[in-house]
Amino acid sequence: MPPVADTCELVQTLETANQKRSPRKISWDVLRVVAVYSVVIQHITHQAPINHPELGPYPFLLPLQYGASTLMVISAYFVCVTVRRGGTRRWLWNRLARLLPPYVVALVLAYAATCAVATAFGWYFPTPTDLVGNLLLIQAWSPEFHWIDAAYWTMPVQIMAFVAAAMLWPRRWLRGRRLTALLWTLVVAPVVIRYLWRQEDAALWIRCAFDGLALHRVALFGAGAAIWLWSQRRMSLPHLSAYLFAALVAQDAHTYFTDGPSTVAFGVVLVGVVAAAGGPDWDIPVIRAMAGPIRWLAGISFGVYLVHQELGFILARFLLDAGVNAWGRLIASVALAVGLGWAITRFVERPVHAWLVANGPRIWHGTRDFAAALGKAVWELPTVPAQPQADSSGATPVSSAPSDRPVSQARTATPGPDSSAELDGVAMASSQVR
Repeated sequence: MPPVADTCELVQTLETANQKRSPRKISWDVLRVVAVYSVVIQHITHQAPINHPELGPYPFLLPLQYGASTLMVISAYFVCVTVRRGGTRRWLWNRLARLLPPYVVALVLAYAATCAVATAFGWYFPTPTDLVGNLLLIQAWSPEFHWIDAAYWTMPVQIMAFVAAAMLWPRRWLRGRRLTALLWTLVVAPVVIRYLWRQEDAALWIRCAFDGLALHRVALFGAGAAIWLWSQRRMSLPHLSAYLFAALVAQDAHTYFTDGPSTVAFGVVLVGVVAAAGGPDWDIPVIRAMAGPIRWLAGISFGVYLVHQELGFILARFLLDAGVNAWGRLIASVALAVGLGWAITRFVERPVHAWLVANGPRIWHGTRDFAAALGKAVWELPTVPAQPQADSSGATPVSSAPSDRPVSQARTATPGPDSSAELDGVAMASSQVR
């Protein structure tokens, strides 16, 4: 086995080569900026007064929910671009190393801030159980777990998509007719499940599985994959058009056709994603003049996404109590998102990601060796001899085996994240090759 230093150097060399092969296009940065900052504005002006009525109204209202969905499509597109390069295990480690550390830091920060103000504001006071559930990304699997920040619903969806891609790609499931069948299944099957089985009075396990797996959003990953296939000339334009139209109809169907304007807005942005994937870069004079700010805002987009909602609501409440007007609260909330987003990108996301990628082989081998040693130690534990039965008393022998305890099945959470963020990880867009 090569030394860890040599392995790390090889990883860095491959990443540099990948970046040279695929230069970063300004068009993707434009799309990320539009998507992420539309989420920020939508949550401030539309979602904040829904969650906390005292925070509204704002000078204007952006009710269209399309930003998070756009981010998920872009994320899926770049999964297809990057999963083919090198080993999938290393690819998955790279993705997780970028997403999880800033998520954990932002989550703990939001939890601490909410606990500090919840009683004074009359808001829900999150419990340690909520924190654990959010850390483990199982918020949607039980009503016992409350979302510390509802914008984080994209995180478990992202992680599941990355793991699925890493498992399916080496087994050639993401090729040919199997891939086409899988893509259409992602659109059709969740709608069928929604209308036939996943009703409000459905069985607990059905609601738990449907909401926990976010089946109402998986078509977004299919859309990103379909756009990539078209850009590689592996899917015709009519086929892509039919697929994206079906994905839009399916997304609207999951809301029981109650949010058509958001679906239309999302469709318009999808046209931009297709243009970025298959057309020339948007290196036009207006965008070229703003390239610096656009790239900077896009570079901190994941951090902005992580900190903008709950912390923004808290700041808005403080400003409201201080008598600051609606414009002032709006500007301050956006500024907080940008400032904290930059900080979490600069001091958490980038340095921790670099360290984890550089030390990935060492961490992997150390974890494997520890697990092997632990398993060996448990296997070689001396057995407790059975105690003889007392003839005079008729007592039963004492057993060293623990008694079985049933695991309680919690009911599923209501689809609160739908109203909060409209799909839309994120974060998701952080999976783009930087």
